[in-house]
Amino acid sequence: MVFYNALLAFVLMAICYAVGEWVATATKAWVPSVFASAILYLFGYWTFFPKTIGTDSGLVPFAATVAMMLLIVHIGTIISVKHLLEQWKTIVVCLAGLAGMVLFSWYLAPMFMDKTLMIAGLPPLTGGIVAATTMQMAAHAKGLEVAATFAVTIYCVQGFAGYPLTAIMLHKFGNKELAKLRSGEIVLTEEQKEANKQIGMTVVNDDSKVKKLLPRVPD
Repeated sequence: MVFYNALLAFVLMAICYAVGEWVATATKAWVPSVFASAILYLFGYWTFFPKTIGTDSGLVPFAATVAMMLLIVHIGTIISVKHLLEQWKTIVVCLAGLAGMVLFSWYLAPMFMDKTLMIAGLPPLTGGIVAATTMQMAAHAKGLEVAATFAVTIYCVQGFAGYPLTAIMLHKFGNKELAKLRSGEIVLTEEQKEANKQIGMTVVNDDSKVKKLLPRVPD
């Protein structure tokens, strides 16, 4: 690619991300931004994107170090113990699903594929980006390059099925909660309304000052 450098690589990645956000906004999140961006990245890799654009842009090294540490800390601190206990049903369902996936994969998957690949692919399937990155680094350390690639592949591929399903389920849940809010079954306090407004949730607030692409930074 003519005039290709690190800055151009970053700009191309940023454009894909911005278009994904625009698509999500235009479709009211029926098409998730991550899903739309992933389609653009995939199309780019198949056509004119250099194969090393992720590393060239600096995003891959950043994501594997600083961003990953921030993400782990964020996940561990965003939910209070009280809120966690209130969501005990969700926790039980998740644990049951994880247990079923592990048992199914451990005993049945080796009948159809190499057990090393099964072990590498299971954490990304059940744990997301943090598990995928951790498994990839562990496989690299053991010299299992195919397993390392398979771990990332599983994480990417399952998103193409998972993101649309997630959007559908969240829309159904959101519409149900909105119906309760409008019927008076759910009553928000002024503190909750202000907190919602700060993060761009403006169903019950004035949204004239909220940016459409990027939400306003909380005061």
